[in-house]
Amino acid sequence: MQYDAEQRRFDCAPTLTDSEILLFCRNGYLMLEGIVPDEINQRSCDFLDGKLPLNPTVMPPGLTLEDLERIRDTHEPSCILLEDWYIEHILLNPVLTGALRSLLGPGVGLPVLVSHHRSECPQPAQGWHHDADRIFGPELNFVEVFYFPQDTPASLGPTEVVPGSHIGPVSRPAEEQGVLMSGPAGSIGIHHQSILHRRGVSTVPGLRRMLKYNYWRTAAPARDWIIEDDFDFHTAYYGGHHSAIFYAHMFYWLCGKGDEYRVIGGQAWPWRTEQQIGPSYGFGLEKGYVPDWRGSGPDTYAYPQP
Repeated sequence: MQYDAEQRRFDCAPTLTDSEILLFCRNGYLMLEGIVPDEINQRSCDFLDGKLPLNPTVMPPGLTLEDLERIRDTHEPSCILLEDWYIEHILLNPVLTGALRSLLGPGVGLPVLVSHHRSECPQPAQGWHHDADRIFGPELNFVEVFYFPQDTPASLGPTEVVPGSHIGPVSRPAEEQGVLMSGPAGSIGIHHQSILHRRGVSTVPGLRRMLKYNYWRTAAPARDWIIEDDFDFHTAYYGGHHSAIFYAHMFYWLCGKGDEYRVIGGQAWPWRTEQQIGPSYGFGLEKGYVPDWRGSGPDTYAYPQP
């Protein structure tokens, strides 16, 4: 692990493979269960409750200790990001950083703002929503990470996501469920900021906390994670109709090949099914279309690209 405290960036070895990167492109999320030690989880809760003194590793320009105390009492207690124990065990947790390095490349930028989602349970579920300022596109310039410092089973209303919903605006009836990102204390989730999600319904008394923040890309994308010798771009499974063209585009962008990505539509690549008797047409073409992520055209394809 290489950590630049002045620039607030880190680098380490990537831990995800081609297949796992593509799975993230398709699903839009990744869950890491119970990776933070119990002692640190308790310290996080005590800090948020004001039971521990502030001990920032540095004092940000323009701020005072009194400012940090004020910040701790808000729904954005970003002063926790300055504590050495939080940096070591949570922000730079080795399981988390290996995944982040795989998705965001070298020199990952640490978060500068925290949102504290605190709920006295039981509570009804939130409505399904995409976060504010979402951008639908193949680029992955940052990811959203959330940390549960306490056990968060289904009964305590963990974050609920709709897999694959990060490629365009969608709506969902409140009664329809998604995937609950539940887990023991110390669980950390990574998800695409544009994914459709909500706070799940909680059915038991208790305090449910969740800290949420962004890690940032500072380097151009490249296929520099763990490369699988048998991974085949032509035959990999990118998803079904109306979605494969987007997930494949995101994967190509992460490989540093976003500008080369072209599709021709129909049953052509990247669509494939186990029932076909030959490889999909359309792979590796220099002419064709790119997906219309932002709905500017009459269908899901933008204008032909030379």
